[in-house]
Amino acid sequence: MPNALVAAAAEGLPSINRRQVLHSLAASSAAAAALVAAIPAARAAEHPDADLFWLDQEMVEAEAQMNRANKACCRVGRKADKLYPPQPAAWKERRMPDDLHEMTGGMLVRDLAFPEKQPAPLRDFHRAREEQRAAHRALQEAFVIKVAEINREAGVDAAEAAYSARSAEFYQVGDRILAMPANTLAGIIVKLRAADKIDAKSEALISIAADIRRLAGEAA
Repeated sequence: MPNALVAAAAEGLPSINRRQVLHSLAASSAAAAALVAAIPAARAAEHPDADLFWLDQEMVEAEAQMNRANKACCRVGRKADKLYPPQPAAWKERRMPDDLHEMTGGMLVRDLAFPEKQPAPLRDFHRAREEQRAAHRALQEAFVIKVAEINREAGVDAAEAAYSARSAEFYQVGDRILAMPANTLAGIIVKLRAADKIDAKSEALISIAADIRRLAGEAA
């Protein structure tokens, strides 16, 4: 998909880049999984970090939904790619002939900005070059409009919107985890895993430091 070309026309689309998000997801810690799994299911609701464990499972589901939405984006994106028209060639400025360069050199500097004071051949050259630039701009704009139409009809816009919503939910769960106090090592590890997934290590450090200070005070 020619994202680089249509970026200027994509304002208002979801700002989240699904590929960047997926690349940033870290693998779940085996040690953390073992700690959480060691807690009997019957006692889960009684555990001091029961709410964090529930959010941990909620984040797993949110991540799965986000990944499914990403696959849908890729699927409709490949479909749309095949329907795009050829991209217009890049604009190349028309070179001024040597005789016109000489003509320009013979003019007063203050007169260069006034077409009416330029010799007719020079005016004609500048007018033709501006017409060519305008024609090329029209081709580019038509291409962008066609791509947007194809994206809309192929379902790209809807898929991107769905992915953006699922991604927002995923990050919101991660934020809720980091905002919740942890009372045990298992709860702290839930926070570490969430921080890895949403790339919020600084926020996790602040949150966990607060947990440690609180627990140290309780133990004193």
